[in-house]
Amino acid sequence: MPVERGRLQARMARYIAFAVVVTLLASTASIVLYRFYSSRQALETSAQDFAGLVSVPLIQIADMYGEWGLKDPVSIGVARLMDLNPDVERLDLARLDGTLMFSASRDAVEFWPWDGPSPKISDTGLYGQVRSRVESAVRVEVAGRTVYRVVVSDEEEGRFLAMALVATFNYDRINQQLRRGLLIMVIALVLGLVVTERVSTALARGITSNLEDLHAGVRRIRAGRLDERVSIRSADEVQELADAFNDMTDDLQQTIGRLRQANLELQALDQLKVDLVANVSHELRTPLTALKGFLELLDEGELGELAEEAHRAVAVCRRNVDRLALRVEDLVQLSQVEKAWPEDLASQPIDLLELISMVTEVYEARIRSKNLLFTFEHPSGLPQVQGNPEQLERVVLNLLDNAVKFTSEGGFLIIAAEECDHEGHAGVLIRVSDSGIGIPPGELVRVFDRFHQVDQSTRRRFGGMGLGLSLVHHIVEAHRGVVWVESEVGTGSTFFVWLPCRSEADQL
Repeated sequence: MPVERGRLQARMARYIAFAVVVTLLASTASIVLYRFYSSRQALETSAQDFAGLVSVPLIQIADMYGEWGLKDPVSIGVARLMDLNPDVERLDLARLDGTLMFSASRDAVEFWPWDGPSPKISDTGLYGQVRSRVESAVRVEVAGRTVYRVVVSDEEEGRFLAMALVATFNYDRINQQLRRGLLIMVIALVLGLVVTERVSTALARGITSNLEDLHAGVRRIRAGRLDERVSIRSADEVQELADAFNDMTDDLQQTIGRLRQANLELQALDQLKVDLVANVSHELRTPLTALKGFLELLDEGELGELAEEAHRAVAVCRRNVDRLALRVEDLVQLSQVEKAWPEDLASQPIDLLELISMVTEVYEARIRSKNLLFTFEHPSGLPQVQGNPEQLERVVLNLLDNAVKFTSEGGFLIIAAEECDHEGHAGVLIRVSDSGIGIPPGELVRVFDRFHQVDQSTRRRFGGMGLGLSLVHHIVEAHRGVVWVESEVGTGSTFFVWLPCRSEADQL
């Protein structure tokens, strides 16, 4: 499957950029959060110190207001004290019973008479802090905001009223610093991402360029250019990989050369064997014909009367000569089929239903003798195939002969023919099924080899040279067809032969 160029480079660039951005994000976030928490801690420490320092001046100012009722000097003094700390939001002075004496914010100072009615602290938590007369500092939520509240009590000897200062500080300045830090972090991340993308692409290109050279070498090798080599001088693992690839290519080239030579030798030996079998088969035909002829004359008494024992001996010789003649004929047929190309075969339109019916008539007696249940399944008509009738007849004969031979008495035998498409081409499928001994799974791939039998006991029990299925395979392939088998030991076998229709034969 083709792969888009540059994908590895882009992936490596993304990995590098991701690592840098994550590192930058983590470090920036750590700095911002550290500054935020340290600034808040510094604010709270400063707030406590501020509240402790201004509590005495504020109470003195309150005494001034209580004795002389001077509001303006008090307001000015409170404002000056609040200016000392930019984070202070509110200063409240209250008696220990919770009544307020005055409340000061950045905008105004509100007074209440010392001896008149004045509001009380409504916050129960704050009221408890004031009543406890213990200096305390806590973070609280007020109107959806977090503030820092410090309570400082004063019970100076000689003062007729004990009072407490409630100082409220906000985190606005700290939050503003945090937002500014986050903004700087975002800007830094964007800039870092842009810079990292450029740098990581350059780094990835330097790495992947060597891998692309190696990939190009692999493609050249795959195209059959075994003399090609990859040249990479990176002084790293990629160069080691390229060197290993070149060594592997050298070994592969040598191995392919040896295999080609061995294949040529095997082809020569195979051709020598084919020629030997063909020559021996043809040479045996003449003496076998002479033997058969003289044995027939002897058996029929044309050469003189024979004793009973001589008649039996001649009959045994005739049977064995007939068997030998059949084997020689198989060898001759195999050699002819192996040498013939499809265009060399004498071809004509063939009605397979008629051909199969003729073959089954030949085996009708053997089928009845073994009490086999025989069925021929076919439609009313089939398309004609193009081929050599004698060769295709031998295909059906050999398959039917094996089915009858390997099926025990009382078994069944089915021949079926039907129209069937194979790889988009119209054709006819012949199926020969039996309830015989079956074929082990490991032998299915070799069942069509020449001279192959499942085991020696099969040869001793059923005879034969293992040429029948090899002949079937070569004849079917010569007719541009396909043959295969399905089998289960102890259940039986089914052989399939697909042949193209007459109209499709020229297209294959």
